[in-house]
Amino acid sequence: MTQKTVLITGCSSGIGLETAVACAKAGHRVFATMRNLNKKEKLEKRIEDEKLENIEIIRLDVSDNSSIRDTIASIVRKVDNIDVLFNNAGYMRVGSLEDLTLREIQEQINTDLMGPIHLTKLALPHMQDVDGTGLVLNMSSVAGKIGFGLSLPYCISKFGIEGFTESLRRELLGAEVNVNVALIEAGIVHTEFFDNVRRTEASKSSNYATQTEIMMGIIEKIKKETTWTHPVEIAEKVVEIINEDGKLVRYVIGRDAESLINSVYSYQDNHERMDNAIAEIMGQYMN
Repeated sequence: MTQKTVLITGCSSGIGLETAVACAKAGHRVFATMRNLNKKEKLEKRIEDEKLENIEIIRLDVSDNSSIRDTIASIVRKVDNIDVLFNNAGYMRVGSLEDLTLREIQEQINTDLMGPIHLTKLALPHMQDVDGTGLVLNMSSVAGKIGFGLSLPYCISKFGIEGFTESLRRELLGAEVNVNVALIEAGIVHTEFFDNVRRTEASKSSNYATQTEIMMGIIEKIKKETTWTHPVEIAEKVVEIINEDGKLVRYVIGRDAESLINSVYSYQDNHERMDNAIAEIMGQYMN
């Protein structure tokens, strides 16, 4: 197998960390990025324990334009091309539209949507002369297909990632550029993602306080369950996707994701049936 240069965001834990390790084990050269290098110890320990010499940890804040520019410039000084970009970094803020501040909404969208768009824009010129097919792989979820309440900025971002992926893929095909674009639509993944969910302060005393409290309770239940997809499964799938150069546009991962997304296509604009399907499917995992 030809060694590829793989750039991954959000590698301090969870999917990003496991994917960095899996890609390195597969023989690829990995640039594992994270916003806060104070959180690099977990990945460093895996590198040491598993004797992985082909992972380099570097700082990248995907919400900071200058950080993105500096990171891409640093990488292309070390390698001729970037073969794979995995846009994985992200978080979720909980709160109603009325309770969220515009700053909170903008910060979420900057990290989860504008960050991947900007990073891809700057990486693309360095992906077109690779020995083989370049690949942009975006991390999405069922929240890119279903608008869940009290998570509006997150859903906006994931719906945007869906459109960004489809549009860019067609754009590059039309230009006959040798780069594929694909995304992963995952269900709930057993990572630290839900430990880092942020609740907007105004929701604690607003008209939406009860709804938001219920939502946070659901998140607490999600954190305690072990039936979700594990990040190692995502990482293994990413390696497979890289090996096949992202021949599909969408890769659905997780039984909950498959059921929910099938319901979207089955019920379309029948919101009552859709709501019932969501409740039934989630109930199977949380009761």
